[in-house]
Amino acid sequence: MKNTTLFLIMLLILFSSKTYAASDFYVDINDKNTKVYEVNVIIDGKKLECDFKPYSQNSKTFVPIREIVESLGAKVTWNDKLKNVTIDHKDKKIMLKIDSNIVYINGEKKKIDDASIPRLTSYKEPKNETKTMVPLRFLTETLGYEVSWDNDSQTAGVYSDKGKMKELKSSENLNVQKTEEPKKTELKVASITTSTNSTEDNKNAIIDNNNEITKKSEPIKTSALSNGTFVSNIEKKEMNEIKSKSEKEQYKAAGLSIDFEEKEERVINKKIKPIGKVSILIDPGHGGTDSGALVESGLQEKTLNLKVAKMLESKLSSSPYEVAMTRDEDEYVKLLDRANIANNQDFELFISIHFNSTENREAKGIEVLYANERNVEIKETEQKHFASALLKSLIAETGAVSRGIKNRPDLVVLNKTKCVSAIVELGFMSNPDDYEYIIDDEYLEKLAEGIYKGINNYVNEYVEM
Repeated sequence: MKNTTLFLIMLLILFSSKTYAASDFYVDINDKNTKVYEVNVIIDGKKLECDFKPYSQNSKTFVPIREIVESLGAKVTWNDKLKNVTIDHKDKKIMLKIDSNIVYINGEKKKIDDASIPRLTSYKEPKNETKTMVPLRFLTETLGYEVSWDNDSQTAGVYSDKGKMKELKSSENLNVQKTEEPKKTELKVASITTSTNSTEDNKNAIIDNNNEITKKSEPIKTSALSNGTFVSNIEKKEMNEIKSKSEKEQYKAAGLSIDFEEKEERVINKKIKPIGKVSILIDPGHGGTDSGALVESGLQEKTLNLKVAKMLESKLSSSPYEVAMTRDEDEYVKLLDRANIANNQDFELFISIHFNSTENREAKGIEVLYANERNVEIKETEQKHFASALLKSLIAETGAVSRGIKNRPDLVVLNKTKCVSAIVELGFMSNPDDYEYIIDDEYLEKLAEGIYKGINNYVNEYVEM
């Protein structure tokens, strides 16, 4: 009787206890059939709806990138040729590459652990399809979200900021408060009575005029400013100057510039550079099946281009720049894809690294190519100053023969990039004298240093920081 009672008690405990078994299924990762475990993802209390299940493997949760990014209100851009993705969310830009532990966050190069490397995953259900999967915790925490994990239900929770208020310092009577809510940042400005140097990088200025809130994407007329406040949507790269006559004073908050002159209403839009680092895209020419110039020794131009590019990247990354490369390994990238990377990610400077070769073995020296803005419709900025700065520093650093700067609007990476762009031709592999220098890594370091100094000189003189 005692044994029977004990057995019944054990059964009661067993079935009344909360138990959960993770549901497993199989997917193909890197062409290998792999067992993974289904995971639930909750974002601010709402379940992430996916046709293709998020899963965990080796204690890491992976989610389909488009579904998770769009649910967070971010933008995702996929480059099929480079097999990388770019995620834009508020003030963050993240670049991830499939099967690579190298990531770029606002242009800064970082490494993630091998278990979190983004991958392509082929599903069999609900249909045969390959999805780009990214590590949930890394992505969401980098974007400023909090992440929790409930092991019992195999659920990952993602939470946006609950909101906070902070007062910004001003010179006298300007009181600026910033409110942060999920997916929304507001800047409230009231009682503007004197000038201030306070700045806050926000997209929306919300100002209350007699308890009436108006939100517009276009600049606001200053009639609303007389005794109250107004609301204006401020684009990141735009400064609105609002002028009306009285005593002339200027106020700045969140990139908003206001001049007062009494009885006159007019609005001026000006393009300005966002506060932050200058962004530079380094383009190591050729790669993969495209070797570039070849010489009898077997040396290939693509190898030299990448070597100098990595040296330059190292120098720029330790300076006030956001830096990325069109390729960081021996792979083929189409010319138009290189230009599209620069355009789609709003890089400010583009520099393509090459070496020359010709049948004329007497030809030697360094030259820099650019496309004059008068010849290329999409160019808005004068181009030759960048080319001149690069050439001057390269010659000073190396002592090489100068072949000058040349206008080449026929070249794709120059005529399809909107930003300031240049191609540096760093010497002739076909010339015996240049070749002896080119095969020396110390000389390649000098080339990288020359480019680096040229960029610094150009930025200091022509770019507003």
